[in-house]
Amino acid sequence: SGLNGTTPVAQPVPPPDLPAKPVPPPRDHLKIEKDGRLVNRAPAPQLPARITNNNSITVAAGAVPVAPPTAPTVVEPTREQLDSIKKYQEQIRKRKEEEERIAAQTEFLNRSLRGSRKLQALESRPQGAINDAFAEDETQDTSRTTTPAPSATAAAAALAEKELVHVAYAYGDLVASVQRLQLQLKKAGAGGGLGGLEGRIAAIQSLLLSPQFGRALAVHNKVQTVRNRTAPRPAPHAQTALRDCLDAISSSQSAYAVELSTLLTGYEFEALMAAHDGVASTLPPDSTSPPPSTSDSLPQSIADRRYGEDNIKIIKIEKSTEPLGATVRNEGDAVVIGRVVRGGAADKSGLLHEGDEILEVNGIEMRGKSVNAVCDILQAMEGTLTFLIVPASQARQHGLRDSVLHVRAHFDYDPEEDMYIPCRELGISFQKGDVLHIISQEDPNWWQAYREGEEDQTLAGLVPSQTFQQQRESMRLAAEERMSKPQRKSTTLLCGKTSKRKKKKGAYADGGYPMYSNAADEYDPEEILTYEEVSLYYPRANNKRPIVLIGPPNIGRHELRQRLMEDSERFAAAIPHTSRARKENEVDGQDYHFITRAQFEADILSRKFVEHGEYEKAYYGTSLDAIRSVVNSGKICVLNLHPQSLRILRTSDLKPYVVFVAPPSLEKLRQKKIRNGESYKEEELKDIIEKAREMEDKYGHFFDMIIINNDTERAYHQLLSEINSLEREPQWVPAAWVKAL
Repeated sequence: SGLNGTTPVAQPVPPPDLPAKPVPPPRDHLKIEKDGRLVNRAPAPQLPARITNNNSITVAAGAVPVAPPTAPTVVEPTREQLDSIKKYQEQIRKRKEEEERIAAQTEFLNRSLRGSRKLQALESRPQGAINDAFAEDETQDTSRTTTPAPSATAAAAALAEKELVHVAYAYGDLVASVQRLQLQLKKAGAGGGLGGLEGRIAAIQSLLLSPQFGRALAVHNKVQTVRNRTAPRPAPHAQTALRDCLDAISSSQSAYAVELSTLLTGYEFEALMAAHDGVASTLPPDSTSPPPSTSDSLPQSIADRRYGEDNIKIIKIEKSTEPLGATVRNEGDAVVIGRVVRGGAADKSGLLHEGDEILEVNGIEMRGKSVNAVCDILQAMEGTLTFLIVPASQARQHGLRDSVLHVRAHFDYDPEEDMYIPCRELGISFQKGDVLHIISQEDPNWWQAYREGEEDQTLAGLVPSQTFQQQRESMRLAAEERMSKPQRKSTTLLCGKTSKRKKKKGAYADGGYPMYSNAADEYDPEEILTYEEVSLYYPRANNKRPIVLIGPPNIGRHELRQRLMEDSERFAAAIPHTSRARKENEVDGQDYHFITRAQFEADILSRKFVEHGEYEKAYYGTSLDAIRSVVNSGKICVLNLHPQSLRILRTSDLKPYVVFVAPPSLEKLRQKKIRNGESYKEEELKDIIEKAREMEDKYGHFFDMIIINNDTERAYHQLLSEINSLEREPQWVPAAWVKAL
């Protein structure tokens, strides 16, 4: 089932009328390394070895052994199970034969076409003046009468070549063969057209008489003698030979035959034969062994990969009310394990693997059933589940369990509303800002994860992968755009974009002049936000993170900043730059950094300003160097910025902590104005709430904390408490910030 509860990172302390912040469960078994990795120090569960042929192992779903594991209990299969195994083995054999027959036909047709003289002529002279493709195709005609199939001819030629090469020859036999050949040439006479061969045979005679050939022949014969004494490489046919042997002695009533049958039918001996075939199948082919038959030389079919072992395994898993922790998929009529979720009963048992075909569960045949039908059957079952499975040819191994990807989610997710999730019970819900620990990315569409603070949960949850979420979100946005696109008249401009919304001059101004950022830093509406990789950052006494206050106008950011600045030993403001002339009572570097207009414009192009603006023909701006100067002094820099400035600030080395000062509800905002004795207009209050909503939609993924400013005093203490924790506790920050250290 899905994992409930969330623990947002750096969430504000809620006001009294909101529920209290949940306390995360204990996690003493977790340790955070210096590089930000979260390592589980709890003892790893001991997984039993995968069972051998027709053995059964019972494993409890929630059991984590503390003592060294004992040997698994071997359970005799029942008569019904043995009958089912024979039935399924016969079905598998028939499917293999049918698939091999189809593959053999396809391969024969392909080889026949490749051997056609017409195709060869077209290939050799595609643009020639003489086209031999229209010559009579003798290959196909003769192949219908006397010539064997191309595959059989090739196999026979290969066998003959191997027999000629890998044989020891006597020197006298070679000389006698040459003499017999000379005699036949003399009988044929010159009129036979073989006169040109006499010179070649004379050359062979002189070669046989040379000492170098004698030494080479001796070495060749010695190699072949040793090679023939070497035992051939084992073939994966031990289980077949075992069955043939049992069939041969089954009719005998001899005491020796009964004793031999008892030995050969023991589980240990069958396991030995299965292990032999498994190892032998991994060895490269032996060059001394005879060539395989035509069907064996064909490309491996689907049946060969799935049924590489004819043995069917019986496994038993104890299932509680929790899900089994595995998903299935259909491959034709087969029901195959799609994934095994970490921490579930299937994962803990170590008996089910991705790619295993489920033939039967508790006597219910699975083949031919849909995924939904299988899920309904398994969901209704509890207690001991007995599976009959065909193991995958190669079981996929999990990666290291402490190799975890930490991400912050930038969207809300509820598996109950997701029609694409393979199993809703295994889904994990989360909210924007939650930190997820991704423990498996093997599936390209569905990751396995835990939420921050819930790492001690038994079963991991499924979440959409980054690629899958981006794909379906882009499709959703494209569909919405098509649906909402108005019908334009023919007089409408064919290109270009126009915005109906006008930007109010100075709408987000602080300090008496309007701020703006470079066009490259504007919000990108096409950007699809999914996950952001994060790492743990440990506080440093000499490098304190700047506090950035973001929010709509007239929400109280200026008052909060002033309250913090009252502690001048701890907080400081960045000294701004300006291009205007210095006044008499102003000190350069204390009131402003005074620079020329040309220098200011050059610094703008060099992206040295977090934000800048022009007021009464003079530039004003806050530079990265000014913020860095406050950080280097050991103080906390407090900034009031436009959200567009966050992109430049976050790509620097300053690691800002962004606080969004949000308004309360319209009614509470109205009461606050009345309580403070401030005059207001209803439209102004609605405009504040609307601008706050726009900011959160566009820049919410940059926010580390949200403060609802219903009361300035409460908001100040809430902000101060969060700043104090920043100096004591590690925080999740973008991974690039930690890697750059």
